[in-house]
Amino acid sequence: MGTASIFDVTAEKRKVKKEQRAWKYLRELCSLNSSDLNKLAVIDGNRKYTYGRMFREWERYASVFTALDMTEEQNSRVGVLGSTCSEVIFAFYGLNMVGAQVSLVASWSAFNFTRIEETILQEKLTDFIITDDLAQPDLVRELLLKRKELGLRNVLIMHVSMAGAAAIPGMTAAQEVKYASLKAFFRPICMETLLATFGSHPVRYSQKETDETAFIIHTTGTTSGTGKPVPMSDGALNAVAQSFMMLKDISLPYDHLVTATMLDLSNSYGIINQVHLAFAMDATLTAIPLGFLNPRFYKAVSAYRISFLFSASYMFERWMEMPEDTDFDFSSLKFVALGGTSVSAADKKRYHNFIEAHGGKNVTILNGYGLSELGGACCLSSPDLDDESIGYALPGITVRLYDEDKARYFSPGGEGGEGVLYLTAPSMATPKLDGKDFIKVEMIDRKPYICTNDLVRMDPDGRITYLGRANRFFMREEGRKYESGRVETEFSRLEDIESCAIVPVYYKIQHDTIPMLCVETLDGAGEPKDVVLEALRRVFIGEKTLPEDDIPSRVMLTEELPRNTNGKIDLYQLSQGRVSGDIYTVEPVRAQDQLSDFTLTPFEDESGDVVEQVIDGISADIKSNAPGSRFIRNIKSGSPILDFNNMLFGNFDIMCHMHQQMINNMFGMARRWFPWSD
Repeated sequence: MGTASIFDVTAEKRKVKKEQRAWKYLRELCSLNSSDLNKLAVIDGNRKYTYGRMFREWERYASVFTALDMTEEQNSRVGVLGSTCSEVIFAFYGLNMVGAQVSLVASWSAFNFTRIEETILQEKLTDFIITDDLAQPDLVRELLLKRKELGLRNVLIMHVSMAGAAAIPGMTAAQEVKYASLKAFFRPICMETLLATFGSHPVRYSQKETDETAFIIHTTGTTSGTGKPVPMSDGALNAVAQSFMMLKDISLPYDHLVTATMLDLSNSYGIINQVHLAFAMDATLTAIPLGFLNPRFYKAVSAYRISFLFSASYMFERWMEMPEDTDFDFSSLKFVALGGTSVSAADKKRYHNFIEAHGGKNVTILNGYGLSELGGACCLSSPDLDDESIGYALPGITVRLYDEDKARYFSPGGEGGEGVLYLTAPSMATPKLDGKDFIKVEMIDRKPYICTNDLVRMDPDGRITYLGRANRFFMREEGRKYESGRVETEFSRLEDIESCAIVPVYYKIQHDTIPMLCVETLDGAGEPKDVVLEALRRVFIGEKTLPEDDIPSRVMLTEELPRNTNGKIDLYQLSQGRVSGDIYTVEPVRAQDQLSDFTLTPFEDESGDVVEQVIDGISADIKSNAPGSRFIRNIKSGSPILDFNNMLFGNFDIMCHMHQQMINNMFGMARRWFPWSD
């Protein structure tokens, strides 16, 4: 199989105007050569669509939206709550055809109606579309009952057929039964019915050349637990494709370009990099039911001969945890771009060896780096597996660094430098939505830049290396700053540590906030406690890549750190104390005033908490007669008021847990119910 440039495109394709509707841009790209219309565009289970047929499907959906007045003329803004399927893609571009703005709502919102209500009201949605794998009957009923209150004109249901190589038979059958039940009650609002009725209705195309808020995608909410809306223009989506078209030094199997949907389509990595960019490349996109949550995703790689993936490290970690006799076949895989979180050179080597052990040959693995606010990928590393960098800025991306010590922005140029990374590009999101600021920009040299909050080093040749999160710090006593992000980066690059994160813990005895290093070690690396001890010695004594002020006060060893849907460590859950593990106090050992070693001592909570210590230190007669003694007894023994508060907070805690439990349970149930291989 031959390879060519990542985009072996003609000069004509590079000249296609990006300032036009996203659907029109793609159709123009794919129509420059009439034979491209016969290429396979989408594989969804047992269904296949050429580019020509896919464009007709967009028009059929646009016909329905026209008939229902979900158009530009009606100032429509349509929420789409759906999974990684062709129906969501057809609706996305069909709505763009008629000029309706599209908000892709995170799929996990389906399990929290309050979150959906908030999204509808905050983003002023006028219509709502749900795929039936997420459309629980109660959710549909609530939307219909509150339709006028929420300002919704239409509520529609799209059927998703969970078939194909990666389908789980039991779930496929259950999905069909569920859809039959939904259709019995809601047939008039099912897209199947509407396409049969209005599929040939004349399309009322948008009259605007482009729209600054044509699309609303969402961030993953890694640290706060909730994502934020990111308004994008048509031109921003198209600019991402044009940026990739200018790359020359990266090879892909261009004569067999097959990729897949993996991550939730509500974020930039999903809809822009994995869908819009794939179509701009004339690639074949395979729509995998449930995306990377599907435990049988690996079967799609061999069945559809997938050759390149925009993936996340979490996918490979999941694969590597599966039984040794799993029938992996990666012989078709040639190129993997890893995004979502930083990936060490050691991890890249592990993934590369894993692919090669299961049939892969001459596979290129790159780190990707990006921001939702800039349309996803902004940098790609070199193919060197020993490379710890996040690579070079893509064409069109402009870099500035901020020197905190000198309080100045500067362009590294040919000298390089270190600082907080600021980026701008033609793919930048629209800062305002309905007059409200959702994205903070900094004007530098009269251009809007976005602060990544990442501390980086830029070499004279333009190579960028991630050093840690600039905003991942906390203040200790006397105003001392602890650089959590930099510590996490240094430890996560070590080969025996799978992942780690710093959590600030308030230590009441010292009245200080101290750092606790939460660590998940690599399977087979040895006793976790010994692995961490060796890591502490290497970082602070051997290599001295961090100062002694950054030594963590505690270490927690856990079997698995929580992840969000993009594979990033869920700092929100960690900060809320929802992860258990063995906790140790880190004690530095010194010889002649020099740091020489470390010991880890099991941590014992010195409290029955501070309140317990104070109460136990008071004599019985004083406690019984002191003012407020009833309150003290209630703290120790419990009271109806406190129990009621605990119940309220417990319910809230359960609600916040729902999404992560859903993901973990999905993997667990799949392991129990179905074999990993046929």
